[in-house]
Amino acid sequence: MGTEDIYAQFPRLETPHLLLRDLQPQDAPAIFRIFSDPQVTRYYDLDTFTSLEQARELIDRFRQRFTNRIGLRWAIAHRAEPDSLLGTCGFNAWFQSSHRAIIGYDLIRSHWRRGITSEALTAILHFGFDQMALNRVEALIFGENVPSQHLLEKLRFQREGLLREYEHLQGRFVDMAIYSLLHHEFAQGR
Repeated sequence: MGTEDIYAQFPRLETPHLLLRDLQPQDAPAIFRIFSDPQVTRYYDLDTFTSLEQARELIDRFRQRFTNRIGLRWAIAHRAEPDSLLGTCGFNAWFQSSHRAIIGYDLIRSHWRRGITSEALTAILHFGFDQMALNRVEALIFGENVPSQHLLEKLRFQREGLLREYEHLQGRFVDMAIYSLLHHEFAQGR
């Protein structure tokens, strides 16, 4: 599948329990619930939301990545409730000439530690390596975000190092850990 095919229509992905679909404007209240929780934004590059307008703007930014052909961000929903939204995941940046992409993900706190993010990321990794011809997928996470580190390691990502004071977020400099997964490593684990 080429770039034109991928960006012709937003790809819907299904897993045994989840539907990964495009984000819609009507998802704004659910996005607000996720990002108005300081426990969710604690390890995120956004301030905790205080208005529904911020959720609308985030949805628009995610949708613009698709329109501008630089990334794909899926809404995560239960298959039985496709209009519900539990979180989002996707390729925040796709560097096509390098066959590389950077992933990101979030999930409403009431659904943490249920395997949802792992199942969703596995689906997008399959899509990325098989359909987007990726060779490398990267993740940049807060150095102190231990749950996210465990998630990535469970998915066979390798920690490559710590980028000291890499970002200035939420009024402070933060270390970011960089993880990667290569196509041949993903293929070996299938």
